[in-house]
Amino acid sequence: MNKPKMIILADIGSLKVTCAGFKQIVSNLEAKFEVVTCKFYSYVAKRNRDYNEYIAANGFETSLPSASRRRNKLDCRQVIDAADIAALANIDAVGLITGEGDILPVINLLKGRGIDVYDINVDENKYSYAYTGFIPVPTSALREGYTAPTTKAKVKRAPKPVSPAPARPESQYLADARRVISGNEIFNKYRR
Repeated sequence: MNKPKMIILADIGSLKVTCAGFKQIVSNLEAKFEVVTCKFYSYVAKRNRDYNEYIAANGFETSLPSASRRRNKLDCRQVIDAADIAALANIDAVGLITGEGDILPVINLLKGRGIDVYDINVDENKYSYAYTGFIPVPTSALREGYTAPTTKAKVKRAPKPVSPAPARPESQYLADARRVISGNEIFNKYRR
C-alpha cells in the first residue's frame, strides 16, 4: 500500500527546532507519510550548523532569510512554494512550520486543490482550525533555552517622569483680571 506523499516547508527561523529534533519529527511522520522532500526557510549556514550535513546528505533545498519576514512575520517564498505545489498537485500533503503571519490564503488554496495541510508546531495557534491536522513538536526538540512563544510578550514600560513646569511670574494683565473677577476690591470698598 502506498503512503501519501508529503512535502515539509519549514521556517526554522520561526520555530527554533534542532536538527536532531527535526529528524525525529520526520521519522514520526514517515510512519504515516512518504516524506518526499523538505525545504528550509530562514536558513543561515553559520547559525544552523547542525543542519548543514543533514541538508547536504538528503539534497534538501534552503532559502536565505527574507527582509519581508520582518514586516509580515511570514516568509513570502514559503507562500510562493506552497502555491507552486498546489499548481502541480502531485503531492498529497504539506507540512507547514510557519511564523505568526496570516497563512489562511495558502491553506485554503492547498485544501481547494485536494492537498491536506498539517500544522507542525509546539502549540496550536489561531489558524489551527483551518489546517487538516496538527502535528505537535515536543519542547525537547527545541534549541536549549528557547521556548516558542505564541505571541510576542509586550514590554510594559514605566511612564516617563513629568517634571513640574517652572514657576513664571504672573503677568500684570492676569493679575488685574483675577482682581476684577474676584470682586474683593469692590466688596472691601463698600463694606463697613
